[in-house]
Amino acid sequence: MNLSPTEQDDVRFQPNLAKAWFAVILLCLAQIISTIDRGMLALVVDPIRAELGISDVQIALLQGLAFSIFYVIAGIALGLVADVVNRKRLLIAGIVVWSAATVASGVAETFGQMFAARLFIGIGEAVLAPCAVTIIADLFPVSRRGKPMALYVFGSMIAFGVGSLVTGYILAAAPQGAFDWIGFLENKAPWRIAFILAGIAGIILAAVFTMIDEPKRNDSKVIVRQTNDLRDSLQAMLANWKLYLPVYATLAFFGMGISVVINWSPMLLTRVFEYKIEDVSKMLGMAHIIWAAIGALTAGFVVDRAVKRWGSAGLIYLASMVSLLAIPSTLAIFTNNGLFAIILLSEVTFASALFGSAMLSAIAEISPKRTRGLSVAFYAFSMTLIGASTGPLLVAFITEYLFASEQAVGLSIAIVGSVAFGGAALLAFVSGSKLVAITADSVRIHATRPAAT
Repeated sequence: MNLSPTEQDDVRFQPNLAKAWFAVILLCLAQIISTIDRGMLALVVDPIRAELGISDVQIALLQGLAFSIFYVIAGIALGLVADVVNRKRLLIAGIVVWSAATVASGVAETFGQMFAARLFIGIGEAVLAPCAVTIIADLFPVSRRGKPMALYVFGSMIAFGVGSLVTGYILAAAPQGAFDWIGFLENKAPWRIAFILAGIAGIILAAVFTMIDEPKRNDSKVIVRQTNDLRDSLQAMLANWKLYLPVYATLAFFGMGISVVINWSPMLLTRVFEYKIEDVSKMLGMAHIIWAAIGALTAGFVVDRAVKRWGSAGLIYLASMVSLLAIPSTLAIFTNNGLFAIILLSEVTFASALFGSAMLSAIAEISPKRTRGLSVAFYAFSMTLIGASTGPLLVAFITEYLFASEQAVGLSIAIVGSVAFGGAALLAFVSGSKLVAITADSVRIHATRPAAT
């Protein structure tokens, strides 16, 4: 009986589902806590500026350079490390590092101390994606990977909303003495309490991670010859650069679109729709959580169906369609209703859940096993350093120099965001077509190869 590669994969994988899903849930929680830790700074800018006596430029350095550069550089190095060492232990170490650094942020007294803390948050969190994605890839066959990958991505999708709500609660409750019963938090500024509690939550999670097992590494069955030699694996990827280049360009363009909507939507709502910032944080937070839940549920079903029907190329074609679905989130300026604008802006979370689930599954499947962690690190490089660094700057440049009006931020979002998501859709389609061609060539070569006697 001849089985397709996907069916062979199903037979080969016989995981303990209870243990596998427990690991996925912990990875999802790690994703939530890590995203809250890195994003909390944006919610407490004014009190930090006032207490530490720092400028907007220094705040920007803390939000950007201090985290992103080291997150990406360390991510590439740690992606290589994750391909050869025990990932559970590496992940626990990373969680402890970023959690301790988050606590350090809460006790920092100078800009230099805060900068150093943000640097170590970036280094620690760089461990998560390479370890998490490769662990999930080794726990589930490709045809059943959609739901666990969607749950993992769901963590990052709801983290923005959860972080906004939790931080808002802490900032409101701390002045009333809600945390004075915890001795070392008594009389501390609310923003410091928020950082310290987030860091402690991460350290507790690191302890729970000791309960999971390190899964056996499994081979990709898609396009490249498997080898235990790292150099051969990298050469195999370079030989297929016409596939990998548009894949990572897709990620960069989609990352640009996401960063444009996420970073500038509060300003659009306050400047154009005249909402108060505290109302924006609550409404956007809830809207992002709702869209993230819908996206995760949809992704778990759609991603698996795409693989079963079209194979691994179906994942990338799905990402192409999802990129088009994200374009409405950039067009909120063209509505006169503030609530409808919030619905449109937060819809990007739905698209991100589908896109992330599809592309992370695709990258895990098309990469040689010795470069899976590195491949996921390049995912972060493309999305964060290239996409997330350029998108917001382009919006600011167009708003200030082309339109010369703060009220035009919505038009700038529409221009940059729609081009970014449209470009991602086109590049993903090119990537999927290339994968189909490579897979067809591989099948033809195997079909014409003489059988062993």
